[in-house]
Amino acid sequence: MKNLLFVDDEPRILQGLQRQLYSMRNEWKMTFVDSGAKALEFLAANPVDVTVTDMMMPGMDGAQLLTEVMKNYPKTVRIVLSGHADRESVLRLVGPAHQYLSKPCEAEELRGAISRAFALRDLLTNEQLKQLATRLRSLPTLPTLHAQLTEELRKEEPSMEAVAQIIAKDIGMTSKILQLVNSAFFGLPQPLSSPQEAVMYLGMATVRSLVLSIQVFSQFDPRIVKHFSIDGLAQHCWMTGAMARRIAEFEHCSSKVDDQCFLAGLLHDVGQLVLASGLPEEYARVLETAKAENKSILEVEKAVFGATHAEVGAYLLGLWGLPNPIIEAVAFHHRPADAPVKGFSPLVAVYVGSLFAHEQSSGAQVARESKVDEAALASHGLEGKLEAWRAHCFDDGL
Repeated sequence: MKNLLFVDDEPRILQGLQRQLYSMRNEWKMTFVDSGAKALEFLAANPVDVTVTDMMMPGMDGAQLLTEVMKNYPKTVRIVLSGHADRESVLRLVGPAHQYLSKPCEAEELRGAISRAFALRDLLTNEQLKQLATRLRSLPTLPTLHAQLTEELRKEEPSMEAVAQIIAKDIGMTSKILQLVNSAFFGLPQPLSSPQEAVMYLGMATVRSLVLSIQVFSQFDPRIVKHFSIDGLAQHCWMTGAMARRIAEFEHCSSKVDDQCFLAGLLHDVGQLVLASGLPEEYARVLETAKAENKSILEVEKAVFGATHAEVGAYLLGLWGLPNPIIEAVAFHHRPADAPVKGFSPLVAVYVGSLFAHEQSSGAQVARESKVDEAALASHGLEGKLEAWRAHCFDDGL
């Protein structure tokens, strides 16, 4: 049975939550407390899978509580359920909260958010990897892009367009910005998948605070992992996103799907960044073994961790509440035939776009077809599309 802890200083809110979630009593063991201090006391003595807290509480508020939970109970999923959405509160929750839900919250929405968190945990069997992903405030950024962004934001009149372009090139910054803008605090009718649109929506003041004041973004130290190039990863991911977008455009998809394809491509290897930054020594050995034994990184990851970077990345992005098509693309980009949703999607675009990106970087012109699982494309009803997609991508000079 899953263990949940709900924290709110208003008794009527706690009573309402009990009524809303009564139908889950046989699946979830739920505890309700009225202060942050009582929550920490309970956590010290009991395992908790998910903590759901209000923001504005006397004594210890939700941001302070979740910061303590993040430090001391890193495997616990952290959700804010609050009616307060002022900018200062939101910024204080950027690090410690995985997801943000707004009051009043329908029972179905609350159950759905919690159920998705539990479903994501099943992606990973390795407790170390769960803890690694769950405790992350943000992902490290490419040092050159971090420096460019900081320099631009410190100008007297920074360019919103320049800021958006810099963020859109970086895996860590893009994922965190989209986590924030797609939270319930902002109440968007449809989730955003475009980093540029997200930056424009948040505005310069919020982005400046994220980068310069609360310093939610940290730089990746390239010296900590042998044989790992964050520059190489960033270039491959950006190229995959560009290829995936071109494939979507060839399929005459909507601009929304085009944006999802680019975003999924940019983030598809985010799990490698999680592993390299969080477990640098172990991941260096993975890379060394793969090279020495002529094995795929995927194969060695599975042997060492019991999971691959695809599952790790999908788990993190799911925790952060990114759109489902993005999570699915990240989770299945190495095995598209296993995906539950069939037909053209960001997953297919990323799977093929990643292979095209590898082709371009290596200049490989031989055995192209052997790289692509034609049966996987056929399982999505997309047989015979490959060469047309390739021509469209490469003829456009990508």
